[in-house]
Amino acid sequence: MYRAVVHGGAAHGPSDPWHLVRTAGTVLAVHAHPDDESLATGALLADLSSRGTRVVVVTATRGEEGEVVPGAIPEDDDRPLEEVRALEVRRALGALGVDEHHMLGEAPALAEGAAPRRYRDSGMRWVREGVAGPSETAGPTSFTHQDLDQEIADLSALIAHVRPDVVLGYDDQGTYGHPDHLRAHEATAGAARAQGVPFVEVASEPDPEAAADGEPFAFRDQPGSASALAAALRAYRTQLTVIGDLEGVPGGVRVRHVGGQIQDVPLRTGLRIPAESE
Repeated sequence: MYRAVVHGGAAHGPSDPWHLVRTAGTVLAVHAHPDDESLATGALLADLSSRGTRVVVVTATRGEEGEVVPGAIPEDDDRPLEEVRALEVRRALGALGVDEHHMLGEAPALAEGAAPRRYRDSGMRWVREGVAGPSETAGPTSFTHQDLDQEIADLSALIAHVRPDVVLGYDDQGTYGHPDHLRAHEATAGAARAQGVPFVEVASEPDPEAAADGEPFAFRDQPGSASALAAALRAYRTQLTVIGDLEGVPGGVRVRHVGGQIQDVPLRTGLRIPAESE
């Protein structure tokens, strides 16, 4: 059952993002790297899947630049990291109840007539306080260095193939400001606009007060998603460690990332329809 936590009020009907998402037959969620679908939208995707919504996820990159939790990959395992992370994302999506997954640049997420292409993880470095950019080693095939119109065309092809009622993507803060997340936001907004499909943004901040700047988000809880979210996050052994459950309402899962950062992943999601999409 949803419990509303709405900042700034909420409309009802077609202009309400939750109305769009809850009444959608098919939802397409766009993410930058393996694990983002679980960290940013895991509770929501599990909830939608449990309600019978067809959920499709597309991932832009394979997360090649990610660090690895020590001991997560055996020393005698010589697979490249992207292969390991491909298996992780499949397991995570299975835990969330999602059966359909695509990589951007591979059919059907590929513009008609184009040869298959790979969008490489751009990595991240802090350019200055609070502002991130691609890593210094990001090459021309990285997601942020390739042509935005090409990426929009590939994502548009997937939208035409999947025919979703709603496209879910990051807001303009890109969760924690990773350059691939910001590029994913641009590509998602552009492709949804080109295909005439409603674009619904997911709040970067899980706290309604922290997410109050700009257009308001409507927050709702997904309390029944706890076990699915925890299982999905445990699939990402190379990237994080699940260290506990969050108590109280809405609850959630606490993880430690490979760099040591602690993140609380709540069973709460904020959504909004950006002004340009209304």
